[in-house]
Amino acid sequence: MSSRRQFARAAGRGIVAGWLATRWNEIESLLAQPPAASFQFLQPADAADLEAMAAQIIPSDETPGAREAGVIHFIDRALTTFGREDQVVVRQGLNRVRARIAKRWGSGVSFATLRSREQVALLERLEKDDPEFFDFIRGATIVGMFANPSRGGNRGKVGWRLIGFQDRFFWRPPFGDYDR
Repeated sequence: MSSRRQFARAAGRGIVAGWLATRWNEIESLLAQPPAASFQFLQPADAADLEAMAAQIIPSDETPGAREAGVIHFIDRALTTFGREDQVVVRQGLNRVRARIAKRWGSGVSFATLRSREQVALLERLEKDDPEFFDFIRGATIVGMFANPSRGGNRGKVGWRLIGFQDRFFWRPPFGDYDR
């Protein structure tokens, strides 16, 4: 793997488009609901591990990453609304990750407490060994980074600022460079 940033870019292709396309109606219904104030599905340990995974997928550097965007809140909300059918995938995936960690580092160690390079190595293994779980986490992380902030992720519109999206209540011509 060349860099985490390249990994995040590659993650945004294909899988996310398919994930979005298959769930678009559910996503639209989620967007019509107010955000949750606290976790509804995730337990604190689950949230810590998933947030650490998301932070490796879209890391913080000179720009905000998944942690600053509050992606974990979008993931939790997704698992109680349009992504309910993925609850089993997430539970089983987390259990497999914890079993792998316990086997290698002993009990009491979690994904969130591993060093960054260990987290990246484990995510690379998950991508190969547990693609269903990994694809859910990657897709939900990317969507949560850029979703409407009122829906749980993209806290402070950091994702939108990262891509240069201007949040306006209405649009007037010219709409972009192509109209000039």
